Amino acid sequence: MADHMQQFKALKRESSSDAPGDPERFRRVELTHTEMMAQGDAMTRTLATTAEAVKRIAGEIAARPLRRVVITGCGDSWIAGIGVRLAYERLLGVPCEPYEAFDLEQYGLDLVDDGTLMIGLSSSGNTAPVSASLKATIAQGGYAVALTNTATSAMMREFPSALLIQATRGGWPTQSSTAAMALLIALALAIADAKGLGEGKAPGLAGDLAALPAVMDTVATGFYDKAKALGAELARSDMMLLAGAGPHLAPAAFGAAKLKELAPIHAIAFPLEEYHHYRTQKAGDPLFLIAPDQASRQRALETAIVGKGVEGHTIALVPEGETGFGAYCAHVWHLPPVRIELAPLVYSVPLHLFGYHVTKARDALGLGAPRLGGLAA
Repeated sequence: MADHMQQFKALKRESSSDAPGDPERFRRVELTHTEMMAQGDAMTRTLATTAEAVKRIAGEIAARPLRRVVITGCGDSWIAGIGVRLAYERLLGVPCEPYEAFDLEQYGLDLVDDGTLMIGLSSSGNTAPVSASLKATIAQGGYAVALTNTATSAMMREFPSALLIQATRGGWPTQSSTAAMALLIALALAIADAKGLGEGKAPGLAGDLAALPAVMDTVATGFYDKAKALGAELARSDMMLLAGAGPHLAPAAFGAAKLKELAPIHAIAFPLEEYHHYRTQKAGDPLFLIAPDQASRQRALETAIVGKGVEGHTIALVPEGETGFGAYCAHVWHLPPVRIELAPLVYSVPLHLFGYHVTKARDALGLGAPRLGGLAA
């Protein structure tokens, strides 16, 4: 038993616990608040400070064959790849695969070749499976780009094509994730330009990306009080569901991650369609439904209808002007219009806010992590 406890302590990376009174958890929760309210600034600084390096890297990639893009990371870094996949495929016209880093290292490196662009994300810059996959890519003739927000990290030292995200991560990831996504899209735009592809199937994306920081800040301030009120309303919920289709699975997954990290409660993110293949939502279950575009609107509306039928508690995040969800949802949050390639960034912000505020509400009630019943101690 002693050996097992030593192994556990060696593997445990979190500095805080799930205990409701843990002062370290309180400290990290408040750092998360500071960082989530400054996402526009982090994005602006990241795009400005990396512009020259992005252009250089894009030129090097343009001179090579490009048949596949792989974006790899763990946790929020992996989720970021899910959020930008569509932008990469529309701009570059090749498959883009978000690949969880451990899985990639163990199962996916055999197919890496000289036509592979591997982009590895690690906030710490020291995530071993990410570094291993980048090194394997170089060894097998592909091109590797490292992204991190830690200037002193191993990844910044070891990889010539490394980009520094100008974001902090003192709390749980918010701005470090969205600034990384903005940088990833900027890199895709630069590669497309260097290859002479223009903006391909995403016309106007560069201008919209430049305007995005202001939109992020508008959403953060505009939804602050709504998220606070909903956090108080749902403070006693021990499990929440989040769903989105295509790139909008990313904000669902970010939202679930914040709930599991901050609150800390059970939260499950899944692709929108999968809701309909199981008895997913039970009476009273909160479900966050992310539906920013016409492509997913009808299925999202059908999901809301089913949720109403099972007496679920559904919260829909939809664009301004959308009127179809009100009859079936407990709440409908209307966000500013944003193009599909950038929606995953914008729609993540209200979910960051909710994760923070439900945590504060739970702490005020003295609620800790939920415990599963029926299991032997």
